[in-house]
Amino acid sequence: MVTAGVLLVAYLVGSIPSGYLLVRAAKGLDVRRYGSHNVGAINVVRVGGARLGVATLCADVGKATGTLFVGKALALHSSVIAAAAFLVMVGHAYSIWFLLREGRFAEGKSVASGLGVMLGLAGIGVLPWPLALAPLGVWLCGLLLPRLVTGRWWHISPATMLATATMPIAVWIAHPASSYLVLSLAMAALILVRHKNNIKRLLSGTEPRLGERLANADGDCPPEHSSKCECIAQGSEAKTQGGKP
Repeated sequence: MVTAGVLLVAYLVGSIPSGYLLVRAAKGLDVRRYGSHNVGAINVVRVGGARLGVATLCADVGKATGTLFVGKALALHSSVIAAAAFLVMVGHAYSIWFLLREGRFAEGKSVASGLGVMLGLAGIGVLPWPLALAPLGVWLCGLLLPRLVTGRWWHISPATMLATATMPIAVWIAHPASSYLVLSLAMAALILVRHKNNIKRLLSGTEPRLGERLANADGDCPPEHSSKCECIAQGSEAKTQGGKP
């Protein structure tokens, strides 16, 4: 009974759409109408600015890390802790709150929650900190190296997918309980599947680089960015300065 309750709470906590709630409260906007339509920290930065993006990142990381610490405090079996951690990520990707309210899921990718899981595994002693932070290091390298070489920022999504692929490798090196290795594989699979739209945009040449902002379905930028950002209309190569094309 306790196990079922923990797993249910983990999913419900993961389902809390931090980015959506923060942008709605601070800006009165629906973050899903703009950019990648994602409720995660990167799209929140595009729509609501850096402060809201950092707040979203902390909330999404904290949901996963906190779940692992609670599982450890309750002395749950490693398989239950691993399942709870994964359900936090599933909740972020497939939020029941949006399903109940609108009949559809939001576009969460669970990247920040995945980072939270890695940090949580280090916090409860499953992973050494260098291994837990290795995917973050890969992500930073994937983001910064193109900038150093070409002088331009690159796309975020390839760096994220590359970092995601290193998660199971980092966990495998630590030789933890098998449930945690299974968790890392499931995490990577979930995040990569949730990047399917990014892959389509990369192939079509419409994926934004860091610092660029996708317009919404009507071709509009978020109001506070309309005079200072470069927007890329969904599904086209057209770019605009100062509002609508």
